[in-house]
Amino acid sequence: MSNKIIVVDDEEDMLSLVARIISTQRDFGILEAKTSIEAMELISTHDVSVILLDMRMPEMDGMELLNRIKERWPDKTVIIMTAYGSIENAVEAMKKGAYDYITKPFQYDDLLLVIDRAFERVRLLDDRRYLQSELQRCFGFSELIGNDTKMVKIYETIRNISTTSAPVLITGESGTGKELVARAVHFESDRKDRRFIVINCATLQETILESELFGHIRGAFTGAIRDKRGLIEEADGGTLFLDEVGDLPPRIQVKLLRVLQDGEFRSIGDLKDKKVDLRIISATNRNLEDELLKGSFREDLYYRLKVISINMPPLRERKEDIPLLANYFMKKYAKKYEKEITEITSSAMWCLINSPWKGNVRELENTIARGIAISNDSIIDERDLFSEEYSSPDISFKTAKKKALTDFYRTYITSVLTRNNGNISRAAEDCGIKRQSLQQIMKRCGINPDDFR
Repeated sequence: MSNKIIVVDDEEDMLSLVARIISTQRDFGILEAKTSIEAMELISTHDVSVILLDMRMPEMDGMELLNRIKERWPDKTVIIMTAYGSIENAVEAMKKGAYDYITKPFQYDDLLLVIDRAFERVRLLDDRRYLQSELQRCFGFSELIGNDTKMVKIYETIRNISTTSAPVLITGESGTGKELVARAVHFESDRKDRRFIVINCATLQETILESELFGHIRGAFTGAIRDKRGLIEEADGGTLFLDEVGDLPPRIQVKLLRVLQDGEFRSIGDLKDKKVDLRIISATNRNLEDELLKGSFREDLYYRLKVISINMPPLRERKEDIPLLANYFMKKYAKKYEKEITEITSSAMWCLINSPWKGNVRELENTIARGIAISNDSIIDERDLFSEEYSSPDISFKTAKKKALTDFYRTYITSVLTRNNGNISRAAEDCGIKRQSLQQIMKRCGINPDDFR
């Protein structure tokens, strides 16, 4: 954020007075302009955040200058100075985009208060732009790393479908990044300012899943003591991501088909239909065409979901992307764990490139995260990533992964508890998880918080 303010007034005495008030009371850079033309030139050539503008100006009055400023720089924060009898002009200026006004003659404190509020607005606008860019960074393309030709085609598909609301089916093995693609589709689309809601269809019992998706009315079943909006209704205007859609029970498949066909649904126990406008993105690691042959998945629903299809390649088919991914995760977790780690050795990278990665990108990320957590050096080598315990051919992938995760949890949580002097609530907040979840992990890893107090 720039700390520069420009004062525009044709009266030299007033210009000097305002500049003196600001310079003696605030640490702002001050520019002065006696004409509208001079003001436009200064705004064009300097990074000015706030414009203090007198309404009565020669050549071009303040209202016309305001219009020109807002045409070229719509985000500029403009304060109008006006005589007491011309408040209606100031109000009109605010309708045209001015932030605030102050009447002449003014108290010094009143002037400074208005200017302080204007700079606070600039700061808030900068924060909002930063948060929007962070959302785009976190949920847009930046989390999708890779130059492999298959990945490039996926990027092109995401861009091409950004202006549509057509359903998308994402297929691929577990850990390939299906949810990341779903988020990228949403945040590249016209629906990016609305909600993106995720539900895993494989983790809930049928009755609970139905209630979660479609909602229910009070008295619909035992325990339904109040109306509940379902996720389909909550996602109205936005995107609903159905993870593991291949696990949907047949009865729910029928109800979902109606949402896709007619844009309507009915809550459990309700007699009235509700309209909804949402995009449905679904994902599965199953072969749904095999499920069609078995009769466990409806053919009509399959083709409704698969208007646009994206297949995520397994990591073993895009080995050239492993160095890119590894370095990305190294920077991500070095920052997260506050480690000064800047490099992965060539031998460690060779091991990464030639590992089978049955868990795909997710497994690679966990491996890098563990290596960062346990390393005491500025460079990651193969010993940080692959110990004999985890690479032994006598141990299964599932067991090795479990041991690696346990070690990772133990190392990471020990570090967080040390930093927070054994305070579980603050440690849970640092980890981004619930206090109860942290306690369960600590119990599983044999960690006693009293050891850190």
